[in-house]
Amino acid sequence: MKKTLTLIVLTGLMLTGCSGKQASSTSTTVAVVADAVTIPGVLSLTLDKATEQLEGLGLKVEAADTADGKTIISKKNWQVTSQDPTEGAQVAKGSTVHLGVKNLEKVAAEKAAAEKVAADKVAAEAAAPEAAAAAKVVADRAAAEKAAADQAAAQQVAAQKAAEAAAQQAAVKPAPVVQAPAPAAVSYANCAAVRAAGAAPIYAGTPGYGKHLDRDGDGVACEK
Repeated sequence: MKKTLTLIVLTGLMLTGCSGKQASSTSTTVAVVADAVTIPGVLSLTLDKATEQLEGLGLKVEAADTADGKTIISKKNWQVTSQDPTEGAQVAKGSTVHLGVKNLEKVAAEKAAAEKVAADKVAAEAAAPEAAAAAKVVADRAAAEKAAADQAAAQQVAAQKAAEAAAQQAAVKPAPVVQAPAPAAVSYANCAAVRAAGAAPIYAGTPGYGKHLDRDGDGVACEK
């Protein structure tokens, strides 16, 4: 800006011999350029430092909490997040620069939250292979248990079918005939022995009958 001002002044001096109208125009241009201010960038500065810098250039400052609309009390506790006009703009001295600010506590909280999100993301990415391996182990175990359960169920079904088949065969097959044992040969010496055995009278054709017991030969022995 100083170089521009110097150049304009020199030009004005060179044109001193010109008409009064030209001299007047040059003077007006010099005055306008001398009153121009280039807006500096104050983003991320605390409000007190930004205000000091802008007011030092002959500018006015208006600041507002753009996050929560809170009243600004201590400028050092606020950070500049936006400015209008922006950095590099040419304005006249006495112009107002509008600053958007945010409380430093909120800035710190947002920064901490962002850092936590980033840290969680890094941790998740680092843990992803382990989580995938653990998930594979669980899946393999579940598959093995299912296969074992399916095999046990198949064996149970096969055993049940075999039992049903055996039961059907047992129901169809006739029971074996049990031969009654042949009666043992019985003989009595006399009727007294028959009566003692409780077998009197003895009829012909039954065990223990003998002609020596049937004296009258009527087929009944030891009837009396």
